[in-house]
Amino acid sequence: MAFTVWQDQGVEQFREVAARLASVIQSGIDRSGALNQFAESISSGETFTDLMIEYSSRWFTETGGRSTLIGPELFWLLSEPSPRRVSGTTGLRVQESYLDTELTAGQRARILLLICVYEALAQNQWGPESIGDHVLTTNGVG
Repeated sequence: MAFTVWQDQGVEQFREVAARLASVIQSGIDRSGALNQFAESISSGETFTDLMIEYSSRWFTETGGRSTLIGPELFWLLSEPSPRRVSGTTGLRVQESYLDTELTAGQRARILLLICVYEALAQNQWGPESIGDHVLTTNGVG
């Protein structure tokens, strides 16, 4: 991903998407499981992409088609594939752990989005007493 694309994505944009994701996660039946699934998907571009497509569909349905979860530029950045390297001994392609190498722009963006989701959930009373009570307003859609 080009550096200029990364620069174009402001933290406020991540917070806006995170608020939408928090709404989707909180509206599900298994909120804790959904949050864990989202957190675990951060390390894999492919898994994260599949989850974002599912959440985008749910958000679109929740808003009656009035809003999209994420724009194409940010999706492009976040869906960056996980790095792969060729194993020196076998010549086979092996997926690298993102902790073993320097993080790519996409990995850093996914981590930032996760932090913003936690922030949004903390501001929206994540506790069990708020189940069914949440209403996030984003761009006039709530």
